[in-house]
Amino acid sequence: MQEPVTSAACGVVVDYVIGQVERKEYNAGDRLPPERVLAQQLKVNRTTVREAIKVLNYLGFVDSNHGSGNYVTNTYDKTFGKIMKIMYLRDIVDFDGFTVFRQMLELQSFELAIKNATEAQKAEMRQIVDLLDITADSGLRISLDNRFHTLLVEASQNALITINFQALSNVITEYMSKVFLETVSKKTAGFERLQEFHHAIADALTDGDREKGIQAIKDHFSWLY
Repeated sequence: MQEPVTSAACGVVVDYVIGQVERKEYNAGDRLPPERVLAQQLKVNRTTVREAIKVLNYLGFVDSNHGSGNYVTNTYDKTFGKIMKIMYLRDIVDFDGFTVFRQMLELQSFELAIKNATEAQKAEMRQIVDLLDITADSGLRISLDNRFHTLLVEASQNALITINFQALSNVITEYMSKVFLETVSKKTAGFERLQEFHHAIADALTDGDREKGIQAIKDHFSWLY
């Protein structure tokens, strides 16, 4: 008769794998030992290992490929995203709270991007703004707008800021689309005004103008929300 799966036994496996990641024994892309081997090492049954792998998959530590195995990953934004989603759905944080958090992330990102942005990132930002100038497709506008702000955060070269921003974006993408379509489209010269902020941010990053960039981001959020 197979032993039942307990939360304590499952926790042993989860803690072991996370511990191996922390000690860099397992790195992103590494294949975990077979379930049978893990079960023997940790003195638990294979069903427990299988359930623990599901938990690790949910947390973003492991990616399971049927027939291939379980691989270590680093999609930790999935974990942050799930926590943020629960906070939103349980009314712990409202949309205004997320907006304030996002503005803080983008302001700090710009501060760092002034020093850390690559020429390729600056060029892509200019290209995005130019594409936004000429497209009338609302879906493409939303996609390009999202890439613009994501690129700004990536240009900070700060992994923690980037992970938080990605997690936040994953939670509120549908709400951002709603805001874009219902708010921007209903404002007089709404999209044109939004583009003024995008241009100002891109120009400030290219010129290394901290004050101009910070003010443009603040104006962007105060006007939009």
